[in-house]
Amino acid sequence: MKKVSEIKYWLLCLVAFTIGAYIFINGMTYAIVLYAIAWVIEGDFKRKIRAFAANKFALLFSGFYLLYVVGLAYSNIDKGLFNLQIKFGMLVLPFLLVSEGHIEVKKQKQLMYAFIAGCVVNGLTCLIWAIWKYNTQGVYEFEYMAFSFVHPSYFSMYIDLALLFIYYLFTNPGAGLTKAGKIGLVVSIFFLEFILVLLQSKMGMIVSAVVLITLLIKYAQKQGYAKPLYILVGLVAVYFLTYHFVIDGSSRAINSANNVVQAKTIDPSTVESNGARTLAWKGALQVIKGSPIIGVGTGNADTALVTQYLKDGYTGIAREHLNAHNQYLQTTVMLGIIGFLALLACLGLAFVKCIKERRFIYGAFIFIIAINFLAEAMLESQAGTVFYGFFNSLLMFNFVI
Repeated sequence: MKKVSEIKYWLLCLVAFTIGAYIFINGMTYAIVLYAIAWVIEGDFKRKIRAFAANKFALLFSGFYLLYVVGLAYSNIDKGLFNLQIKFGMLVLPFLLVSEGHIEVKKQKQLMYAFIAGCVVNGLTCLIWAIWKYNTQGVYEFEYMAFSFVHPSYFSMYIDLALLFIYYLFTNPGAGLTKAGKIGLVVSIFFLEFILVLLQSKMGMIVSAVVLITLLIKYAQKQGYAKPLYILVGLVAVYFLTYHFVIDGSSRAINSANNVVQAKTIDPSTVESNGARTLAWKGALQVIKGSPIIGVGTGNADTALVTQYLKDGYTGIAREHLNAHNQYLQTTVMLGIIGFLALLACLGLAFVKCIKERRFIYGAFIFIIAINFLAEAMLESQAGTVFYGFFNSLLMFNFVI
């Protein structure tokens, strides 16, 4: 069984890599399935089930998913089942990973490298594809949705976690970085910052700026101020050079924000990012008022929101079938205040634990997730649910950092 355990671990590395490298989204699903099969073959079910039953956070994380199962009872079955399928990682990953226990530092390092490498591969693939399109077809696709294979907000969130891992690898003595490893990580920092600018996610850039500044300050406190200052200057240079030589005209993010600030009213037919998001929030709040306690059900959110959008005259977002573009609102639409409180418990109680145990990396991860939930309903797609389910469980149960 020792060989099975080793295979299980390398499958975890493959899951981490394929989450970062979103172009291998199907490979991610297969990797999780293979890991689950290895988990079953390994046996020792009594210990594993006891580990799950004895861990209140494992029960909390998986229990949140079970609320969506309950919400199936009063909603469209087909749509509800599809929603449960998307969120399945939030149930199974805590159950599987809690039994792994603490992972040694060497293996933590390899898992981090796998995810960082996945993000770099994803960025390189997006960049190469954009260059090929420009050179062969004259089509400019170096920004936002046209550039990224996954929604820019999600990719920006992945990059933020990669930066946290890079910081940990540099500051943890047990990581045992070689000179080549250090060079590779520094290059990765600048490359991922370059990709971040191209992604043009407003929330992504705000959160990433907070993360980078925080990490540089903490690194300076440990290692002195010279190296962080060089990195900061380099990052600022990458930022402005990218805008000057790559971005086509003015920033999409800045223009989009300016349009909302300058507009006295929002066009009800708009599908522009900021305006559409504001209208979606208004519509979601109206739906919540109609069913505040238990929500409209796991499979009824789309129908309820579109109906409300049309009632309010928001024809653009109704045509696009936009969700609430806020995970807290989206969960409350589906599951009511009960679901909202459960989501807050998953984030809030985990964050309190991080403060008590001084687990900076996990606490920063929760912060990244919680802030991004304000602008996107990230648990409504596999790119969000697997990312959250996997790394939330890994950082809570297995890394303890």
